[in-house]
Amino acid sequence: MTLLGATVFINLDRDTARRTHMESECAKAGLSPMRLSAANGAALEEELRAYFPHAGDQERSFLSPGETGCYASHLTICRRIVSGELQAPVLVFEDDIELHDGFAALIERTLQTLPADWDIVRLSNDTKQVAAPLAELGGRYDLVRYSTIPGSTGALMFSRTGAEKFLAAEARDLPIDQDLKRVWHWGLNTFGVLPAPVRRDIFDTSSIDAIGGEGHRSKKKRQARLRAHRRSEARARFAHGVRSFGAGRWILAESLSALIALAPKRSRPSLLMRANRLFAGA
Repeated sequence: MTLLGATVFINLDRDTARRTHMESECAKAGLSPMRLSAANGAALEEELRAYFPHAGDQERSFLSPGETGCYASHLTICRRIVSGELQAPVLVFEDDIELHDGFAALIERTLQTLPADWDIVRLSNDTKQVAAPLAELGGRYDLVRYSTIPGSTGALMFSRTGAEKFLAAEARDLPIDQDLKRVWHWGLNTFGVLPAPVRRDIFDTSSIDAIGGEGHRSKKKRQARLRAHRRSEARARFAHGVRSFGAGRWILAESLSALIALAPKRSRPSLLMRANRLFAGA
């Protein structure tokens, strides 16, 4: 008997080729997915508008219409989990991913291994920062807790409590991958599987980027905004790290990650593997 409740992939109505791709990927993995028609970020349904009060206003919104639609689509799935329309736990895919061999069996092992209070599992997120291996999942995979949550929402899994927490009545002004990194803010007990068993961004173009232009959101301005936001939450992030790992291990993780970032790019993967082993034994 499977522990997984449902599988959903998010797909724009016009992207029929990606729909076919995702149906094929899931079928090969033995999954029976539901398709969610991606939200239109420029014309949100009434129940989602409160989350994005400036949607469609290029002068006031930091999010592009595509980013708003992507975020709103994930919130729609969370709403359906909480309402009982979708039985948790729920696998959520975007439509530009590829599943590694043995994916469905790996998900079952992951669900058997996770602590009862888990909220989210990230599945398409290789990380450049130190992560603590918690348990072997068979083969080359480990269940981990990240020191820094990586980006990308290509594939993740929500529990019911995770969906409830992420539905907090609060306006959203960051892309969803950036908001999900703020686990201290939402109270999300987040885990990951490494190496990532889902390959993301497999197509040359992004459907999200194709919806609406950048407008006033120049790359320089965007990066400055994100840096300012990270600085404003530095204390909260530090406190969360200490709670999660203890002060000594958290400082070790931050130090190791900083050293890896200074190394030549070709050396970083092997250094990260060594750092993870050192962190696990600390």
